[in-house]
Parts: sequence; structure tokens; C-alpha cells
Amino acid sequence: MEAEQLRRSLDRYKGLVEVSALITSITDSDELLSAILDVARRVMNAEASSLFIAENDGALRLVIARNAGRDIKTPIIVPRGHGISGWVYENTKTLLVPDAYRDPRFYADADRQSGFTTRSILCAPLVSGERKIGVLQVLNPTDKLAFDEGDLDAFSAYAQLAATAIEKLQTIQRQREQERVAQELSLAHEIQNSFLPQTLPQLENVCFAATYRPASNVGGDFYDVLQIGEDEIYFVIGDVSGKGIPAALLMAQSLSVLRFILQPGISPADALNRWNQMLCGHTIRGMFITAIVGRVVPSQQTVEIACAGHCPPLRVSGRTAVDIDACGAPPIGVIEQLDCKNAAVKIEPGEWLVFFTDGLTESFNAREQLLDRSGVRTLLQSGFASASDIVSALLAGEEKHRQKADPHDDLTVLVFGMR
Repeated sequence: MEAEQLRRSLDRYKGLVEVSALITSITDSDELLSAILDVARRVMNAEASSLFIAENDGALRLVIARNAGRDIKTPIIVPRGHGISGWVYENTKTLLVPDAYRDPRFYADADRQSGFTTRSILCAPLVSGERKIGVLQVLNPTDKLAFDEGDLDAFSAYAQLAATAIEKLQTIQRQREQERVAQELSLAHEIQNSFLPQTLPQLENVCFAATYRPASNVGGDFYDVLQIGEDEIYFVIGDVSGKGIPAALLMAQSLSVLRFILQPGISPADALNRWNQMLCGHTIRGMFITAIVGRVVPSQQTVEIACAGHCPPLRVSGRTAVDIDACGAPPIGVIEQLDCKNAAVKIEPGEWLVFFTDGLTESFNAREQLLDRSGVRTLLQSGFASASDIVSALLAGEEKHRQKADPHDDLTVLVFGMR
């Protein structure tokens, strides 16, 4: 008898050493879990082994079960606190059950779903630090009728090593997922930037400057300036509701559609109305677009603008910035028929039209104070020699106002002027 006990202790020790090796050698999820269960079944001389992982609601989901070296694929969910496994998970204690069907905690539905008959159970919690992962169990010893007290310590130690292995694997998977998301966001950022103009038209008597700063890697703000022919320039600034990749996708789609619409001679109001017709019903539910479209005829020094739900621009003359009534209509994508109106704006040489998204006026500082339009007007009271000077002043002023607070929204500025 002593020789038999010594042999069992030796086998279990070898099993613990084997699991320690698995922790450092296997990084594939399915391979690691299968190996853990195979070793558990072999070391404990068990007919079957199974591993449950905790869901967010505390229920336990069977992720893998092994019987005679083969996987059991039956999906089983044990409700929170139910069964032997639920009790072990809730109480964080290893449990020996000599006769499963005589224990009132036994969850017999698992046997009915799998077709397996459980006699005796060893079940241990999988805990890494303060984090509870799930439970590991072995069923039905092959060399005796039931597990006994001599099996508890070895199985508890085995479960602790298994928890370490699973935690390590989950950490690796989280790192891989974070790297994958970072790569996808970086690619999305590059793709989105490719939709924005790389250069802006600069004529003898017309100049533009612009900047775009997403709150995260990608966002929903956009702008564009297109010269169509020798004496016609269209520009747009807009904001897609929401943030992140959904907003960036709608931004890319919308800008592509607008570039198709902008043909020589079309008025900004007609462009917005057609844009709405083409996008309405095709946007993601609940999302919409605010935008201003403008048309410049340099030889006539005229500017027409039309607005759909976007914050109106400011006219900067000397050290004074005043609001411009852009005759706004609802945002694009909200109603099927827009009735945008054109507004003629007279810009003298040395004056500027400043367009921006609400990421500028709704910039918060650490005390949750807004920059708002009055703050923007204050930033524009310095007198400027160029459009790029205005862009730089607004960016610097917004950053100073925000201080150390993170930007909560995308920010875009587009400045136009006549020389």
C-alpha cells in the first residue's frame, strides 16, 4: 500500500512538473487547454476532465472537456451558483464529491446534455492573484469507486498551475488583440488622411489654410478644397456625428459622393440638396452629417456658402471677428428633402472667412469650461497676415484653453481669404 501511494505521489509530482513546462512552451489556446486536461486526467487517473471559464454574469461556460483523450464538444452553460462547479467558483474552495448524485449541489443537467454519467468529482477553482478565471474538474477515477482526501492537495496544486498557464495565455491574447487593433487603427488613420487634400489651391488673389486633428486615431471631421476650371473653387467643411471607425467610414463615403456632385456651375445649396438625396437612407442608423459648402469665383471676388446644420463661420476683419448668417438647414441624412439656401458673402482683400467644427467651440478644459464662440472670437482679435497664421493661432489658443485635458472631439479649421 505504501509503495502504491508513493507511486501515485510521484506521478502527481511529474504531472505538476509537466504543467510547469506547458506554461512556458505553449501559446496556442486550444493546444494548451487540451494539454492541461490530458495531464489532469492522466495524473488523477480520471475518466474525464473539463474546464469551465466564468462569463461576465458569473455563469460558467464549458470551454473544453476531455474523455479518453478526445474532446467533448457539447456546449454547456452552468448558471451562476449552480452545480458543484458553481459552488466551487463562488466559494473559491476545492471540493471532493465522492457520490455526485447524492450531493444536492450537483447539476445533473450537464450529464443529460452530454450523455456522460458522473460518479465522483474533484473540482478546484482557477484563481490568478485576485482574479477568478473559472474551475477545473476531473470526473470518475478509473482505479477506484471515488476520489478520496489523498487526492485533494495534489489536485489543488495542479489547478493553481493551470490557472497560471491560462492567465498567461489570456494575457498574450489580450496583447495580440491590442496590437491588432492598434495596427487597424493606424491603417484607418492613413486611409482617412488619404481622403483629405494633401495640398490646397493657392491663386494669386485667393488663399486657403486648414488643419485637422482627430480626438483619437480616426474621426468624423473632414474638409476639402477643389479647383474646378480656372475660375471656380469649391470648398467644404463637415462633421459626421459620432467618433471612431464608424464616423471615419461615413466621412470617406460622404466626401467621395460630394466630389462626384461638385461640377462647374452648381450652387452650394444645390450641392447640399443633392448630397442629402444621395446619402439619406444609406447612412448608419442615427448618424448624420453637418456641413458647409462654399463656391468662390476669384475673378469676381464673390463667395457663396450654404449650410446644413453646421456651426456658422466667422468673418475676420482687422482685429474684429463677427458671425455670418449662413441660412442653415437641418443636417444631412436626417430628412429626405433639404431646402438649403445660398448666402452671398462679400470678402474684401485682407479679410478672412474662418470655418470650423464644434471640436473648437466645444473644447473643454479641466474645469469643464467651454471655449465657445466668444472665446474663438477673442482668439481672432490679434490681426493676421495670412490664413495659416489664423489656423496656428486657433490651434495654440485651443490647446492653451484645454491645458492638460485630453481633446474630447475632433477639431478642424478651414480659413479662406482674398488678397
